[in-house]
Amino acid sequence: MAKYGTLHLIPVPLAEGGRWLGSELEELVGTIKHWIVETPKTARAQLRAINPQIDLPSLELSSWSKHGSNEALTLLQPCLSGNPMGLISDAGAPGMADPGAEVVAKAHQLGITVVSWPGPSSFLLGLMSSGLNGQRFRFHGYLPHDASLRREQLSRMERDANQESQWFIETPYRNAKLFAELLQFLAPSTKVYVGFNLTASQEWSCTKTVGEWSATPLPPQLEAKAPAIWAIGR
Repeated sequence: MAKYGTLHLIPVPLAEGGRWLGSELEELVGTIKHWIVETPKTARAQLRAINPQIDLPSLELSSWSKHGSNEALTLLQPCLSGNPMGLISDAGAPGMADPGAEVVAKAHQLGITVVSWPGPSSFLLGLMSSGLNGQRFRFHGYLPHDASLRREQLSRMERDANQESQWFIETPYRNAKLFAELLQFLAPSTKVYVGFNLTASQEWSCTKTVGEWSATPLPPQLEAKAPAIWAIGR
């Protein structure tokens, strides 16, 4: 039976200059020539951030995104030929609110060994720093774009927050609109956590009730369109 290469799931920085990992991952990244990435231009910058000495022109980058047309089987051909591969997202941990999960599922189906590497995940970092329920929690990814559907989901999440903290993300340019909706539609006693620019030098996070948020100045990061992780809790 042919020996397949290993698929390495490698987290990348959440922010430029953010807290990072040790030399073991830097060394590994320097040895992998075949990569499955979300956006090639972003991937090159992220790989350079992990390993400044990496030979970018020698790499084979295959794009996989929610808008991509590549099939997981095609993307994994280097692994099937015995080569190690790396899978990265545009930011943070691959496979979490990320289209690369389908590639990982296909790797398991094919019998390819999958190895996850430790690194930054905005969800896990937020969970640690929020003070909300860390025993029971649910990650929803992105909320619906449709306003009525989004409000329906916020209502369900607020109800379920009695049993488990509710986590979600949004594109940075919608941060201010989302924050206004949270203050408008959630009860004053409901807790809202937001973490901006986690791992970066300008990192900021805070948990307050809706009533407390409404009585304090809004975080300037809202207008700065900084990457954020959000949560609702009790």
